[in-house]
This record gives sequence, structure tokens and C-alpha cells, in this order.
Amino acid sequence: MNGCLISIGLIALLASCQRDRPDPTEGPAPSPTVVEPSAPPRSPTTKPADVGVSGQVVETMSSGGYTYARLDRGDAQFWVAGPETKLVLGTRLGRMEGALMPDFRSDTLKRTFDEIYFVNAFAITDRPPAAATASPPATPADDDISGTVLETMNAGGYTYAHLDHGATKIWIAGPETKLAVGTKLGSMTGSLMTNFRSDTLDRTFDQIYFVSSYGADAMSKPTTPHGDRPATADDTTEKIAPVPGGKTLADIVSGKAALAGKPVVVRGKIVKVSLGILGRNWIHLRDGGPAKLLVTTQASPKVGDIVVARGRVAIDKDFGGGYRYEVLVEDATLAGQ
Repeated sequence: MNGCLISIGLIALLASCQRDRPDPTEGPAPSPTVVEPSAPPRSPTTKPADVGVSGQVVETMSSGGYTYARLDRGDAQFWVAGPETKLVLGTRLGRMEGALMPDFRSDTLKRTFDEIYFVNAFAITDRPPAAATASPPATPADDDISGTVLETMNAGGYTYAHLDHGATKIWIAGPETKLAVGTKLGSMTGSLMTNFRSDTLDRTFDQIYFVSSYGADAMSKPTTPHGDRPATADDTTEKIAPVPGGKTLADIVSGKAALAGKPVVVRGKIVKVSLGILGRNWIHLRDGGPAKLLVTTQASPKVGDIVVARGRVAIDKDFGGGYRYEVLVEDATLAGQ
């Protein structure tokens, strides 16, 4: 009896397994369908590959023997750096091999780039037309740099000068030289540097020309605070009394050593005015005595005015460019009689 039950169980099990097997006539069972996620759309932050970087120059600067350029690829902007090269804004650079450097720190620029590609060379494929590169239109050619000195400063072995070029104003830099404001500089040859950073001046120049010399006209006579004419008899005959508690011009000149660095009040007649030199106006005072005094101010008085000047005495003052004075009153405010 038990043997019969076991036989019946085995037969049922075999029948069940037979039913689970696929029918050979029906072919293989279909595989499961796999759906790949669609690629994300390209955004303006899409990065170029480590090879094939290209684009249009929208910003450039040179420092430490490298030229840094910000490129516009159309869908993204990114920085590249390579051997120092003169790149004009608008220039198109073709495909270049580059290595991506994240969080790169430039000590000479004092700047950290989140990402920058270093390339072996700049593949210039298309330069912008001349009209597009003029910035501003009146910027002189590299061999026609000239103008009148408006401002000057020395740093790091160079003299920097701001020139009035007529239709525009330009900066130049060259070997350290004494250049007086008002000096006319003749035609010079130089190289244009854009976005140039001077660490010693702690300043970045949008455009500056580096020249090897200052031109044949560098010794032409500048406008100076000394004026062009000597004092006349009319300058000295009018007696002007000092203000109460103030000093005469002679008191200041003769007592300059004791007054150095101290505030004074003085009254006098203006016999000469020179405006806008070294960032200030210069006036010459007389009060009818033997002394005359130079005063600097931001005010713009007229010759013949009688004024009360309040300022600080300076002695042995050297402004550079030949402007040296034994005594003067600086940064004065002026009031009427």
C-alpha cells in the first residue's frame, strides 16, 4: 500500500516538472526590456574635453610669462593659459590640446581659477577686423605713442605716465625716469599690454604701453608751478595785514623749521595761479613784505584775489621732476578777506 502511494507521488512530481519546461516549438523566452536614461541636455556649464578646447577670446591678460584668455565657445565660457602671446579681443582660437587644472592659483595675478586649461600654443584661426579691435577708436598704433604727461609715478624700476593723446588718454611705462607733469613726449614705439597687473602699485591697467624710451621731445618744457613771469612791483607794494592770530608770509618763511608740520593761517594776495598740476592747484601769495609763499589747494581762485589760506607747513618738499621747495603751505582751504 505504501509503495503504491510513493509511486503515485513521483508520477505527479514528474508531471509538474514537465509542465514548467518551455515548449521547444515556441522558441526562447523573451529577455527583459532595458530602457537607458536619456542623456541630460547640455547646459552653459558644460566643460570642454581635455583635448579640442576652442572659442572666441572675450578677455585676456598676461603675467608670469603666460597669457590667460577667457574663451566663449557658444554654450560655455572657460579659461585657457599658454605661452605669452598677443591676443586681441574677438580672436577665434581653433582646437587646442589642453590639460584641465582645477583650483589653480596664479601668484602673479593673485587669483584662483576654479578651472583652467593649459595649452601648448594658441591656435589662432581668425582675427577680428581692425575696426573691431580698436578700443577706443582713438587708441594709438604701437608705433605712434605720444602725448602730454598728466600724471606720473615710479614703482619697481619703472616710470608709469598717464598721457593726454588728444582724442583719448593712455598709460605708458618705461625705464625709471624723472618725468614732470606737462612734459610732451614724442612718438614712441611700444607693446600694448591689456589687463596688466602691477603688484608694486597694487593696480591693474586695462591697457598700457611698455616703451623702451620716452621719445625725442621728452625734454620739452613742461608747465610748472613756478609760473612763467617774475613778480612785478605791483605784487609787492600792496600791504596786507595778517588775520588776528595768523602769521605774515615772512613769519612762515623765516620760522619754517619750527613750523614744519604745523597748521598756519596766512593772508595774502594771489599773484600767480597754476591749475591741475600733480593733482592740485598752486597759488603764489604776496603780502607787501619781502617774502613770497607757495600754497597748494584744491580751490580754483583767480589772480588778484586776496585770500585767507589755512593749511599745514611743509619744508624741503620734493615732488619729483624738479619740483623741490624749501617751504610751502600744503592742502590749504581758501576763504575771502
